[in-house]
Amino acid sequence: MGLFDDTIRSLKDWLAAPGQAAQARRFRPAPLPSLDLAAGGRSSFILGQDTHLELGHPAAGSCSAALATPDPRLVEDGLVTLIGPEIRETSETRLPFAQIVLAALEGENLDQAALMEAASFMDRAVHLHAQADGYMVRSLPHLIWARVSLDAARAGFSLETLGGRILSVIKERCPGISGCEVVLVTRGPEDIAHLNLLVASARDSLRQLETYARGPDGEYECTQEQDCGVCPEQVVCNNIRDVIKLRKGDRIITFGEEITVERG
Repeated sequence: MGLFDDTIRSLKDWLAAPGQAAQARRFRPAPLPSLDLAAGGRSSFILGQDTHLELGHPAAGSCSAALATPDPRLVEDGLVTLIGPEIRETSETRLPFAQIVLAALEGENLDQAALMEAASFMDRAVHLHAQADGYMVRSLPHLIWARVSLDAARAGFSLETLGGRILSVIKERCPGISGCEVVLVTRGPEDIAHLNLLVASARDSLRQLETYARGPDGEYECTQEQDCGVCPEQVVCNNIRDVIKLRKGDRIITFGEEITVERG
């Protein structure tokens, strides 16, 4: 089972619950041409006076996550699910915003480190390349704060459009992806708080992975100076040790065991 599979199943259970299922809109946008994607990441800066709507402003709440799985049954390829108002349907200037991207990886015997690296790469790709003229993302760790310009809103920019762009970015920019699904939520702060709880353990694992250095032998080197027994990241680190091989000083720690190794 993949490291993020339980989180993905919990998200799917939440989407299937009556309160969400009754309001969910499902889209299957056509893939964007590579030429259109090439402009991604070069959005102009949108000033406050030129903004039609802010998505995920800190005062409204936001949630951002990218999760990878080896099980294609957990990902409905090409699907965008929206819960909450579309851009054209609200007169608010700020909406809470959740953006969760799910992807299935190709290949057999994928290890959990590969899933974490893929998820981290997906997250960076979406924040950079899903931007477009009239849609600007402020990159924050595990959050998303975006602005839609007045001109873009008048021209018909929508969350359906954004979802299609994200799908295309993942397929175009992230190698080894066999399927991708996007969930967007703008309904209310309670939804954002709940989704943040659902993805918290997955994001903690990804955050901790980013503090490790990976050596040429594929093993991860813990760069923390503290002993494992007193390190504040011990709880998160223990979860990661169950799925990757981790070196700490002269020890290799894997699957909950510490193995002393000689270093030449």
